[in-house]
Amino acid sequence: MNVVETEPLAAMESFGAGEGATLAWLGQAGFLIRQGRLKIVIDAYLSDSLAEKYRGTRFPHQRMMPVPVKPGDLRDVDWLLCTHGHTDHMDPGTIPALLAANPRARVLVPRAEKARAIELGVPENHLTLIDAGESIDLGGVIVTATPAAHEDLRRTTEGYLFLGYVLTGGGVTLWHSGDTIPFPGLAEWLMPFRVDLALLPVNGRDATRAANGVPGNLSLEEAVALADEIGARAMIGHHFGLFEFNTLDPEEGARKLATLTPNVEVRLATASTTYRVQPLIRPPLSVLVVCRGNICRSPTAHGVLRAALPGHRIDSAAIMDWNVGKPPHAETISVAAARGVALETLVARQIRKTDFEEFDLILGMDDLNMEAIRALRPEGGHARIGRLGAYANLGEETTIIDPWGQGRGAFEAVFDQISVACERLAHFARAAQQNIGQGSEDDGFRT
Repeated sequence: MNVVETEPLAAMESFGAGEGATLAWLGQAGFLIRQGRLKIVIDAYLSDSLAEKYRGTRFPHQRMMPVPVKPGDLRDVDWLLCTHGHTDHMDPGTIPALLAANPRARVLVPRAEKARAIELGVPENHLTLIDAGESIDLGGVIVTATPAAHEDLRRTTEGYLFLGYVLTGGGVTLWHSGDTIPFPGLAEWLMPFRVDLALLPVNGRDATRAANGVPGNLSLEEAVALADEIGARAMIGHHFGLFEFNTLDPEEGARKLATLTPNVEVRLATASTTYRVQPLIRPPLSVLVVCRGNICRSPTAHGVLRAALPGHRIDSAAIMDWNVGKPPHAETISVAAARGVALETLVARQIRKTDFEEFDLILGMDDLNMEAIRALRPEGGHARIGRLGAYANLGEETTIIDPWGQGRGAFEAVFDQISVACERLAHFARAAQQNIGQGSEDDGFRT
């Protein structure tokens, strides 16, 4: 059975609800979404404002596909979400008309784009701001902002300029990545959410566009690889078919897809189509953290995550067999105890092939850990593999150093680094867990 079911879309104006999530493509990166009692519009470009802006230039921005619906004809919209400030995502030709037709609608934008949103006519009391790593309850759907690199991870004093959004609610998890290219740590940030459907741009990038101020996105091959890496069940490729200079030929895309063998179910967005994802209830996220000997770094993470995520299966293991059956290093226990984390009951063990089926996430600490974990992973293993340090330092191949043989200061520094990473991972796991039906307007889920 397909993860994403499709049928012809009768009318955008009468877009219906159903169990799980229902979506329709608005062209470019825009989608209309029904999820968890809410009607959400994201990155809608429903005008010709860019054609007017760039008339007579090398890239005139003439539409290749008609506007699928006038913004004023979209009714009962609860939220408009904008991933960043580029006009095809935060459109002066769309936002005023959409808000006029939906006076109760609220608008979510990156904190770094507050001034632009107000300039485009969003009343400040209808504006909600967010930055990477934060979660907000929209009223039955939890949105968590993820970083995006279009084509770089650009940040101001207020926050990241480019974001993606994870939407969890109604038993379905969607991820709209925003405009992005691959970068270290992106996959790890998505793994805890166990995404059902990823909405990813596939128009690619090249030197000509970059030289003319047109930042690029994932190629189709990169998008498929990313969807597989995060363990998404399905993917819809978008951000094409609107501007001739910045698109993917769908026929060429279909030919490329025929040469790939992804685990994820892949589609390219089509107009006048309804996409439906049925709800899926999962058990709480399970995490295995791994280091070389399982007496310093991984038991620290084990203890921190165990305290932060009661009801989740948390464990730790070693690459090597040196310390099997032994307790954590005495300095590791002492440093953790000074910070209120008890490790005395933990006992070292070695990682097993069965762990790749029993856990959702297996997280290593450094290059040697990652090489060993990947070598051990069986073909088709269930677990997603990543670096724990990715949750601490965004955009870097972060190594959590081994403090063994060093002084107490090294153990304290490692505890602090692991604590930061585990706090963010635990936050994502809790946000994802709201998908079991606990999220509501009264929960006040916001960080």
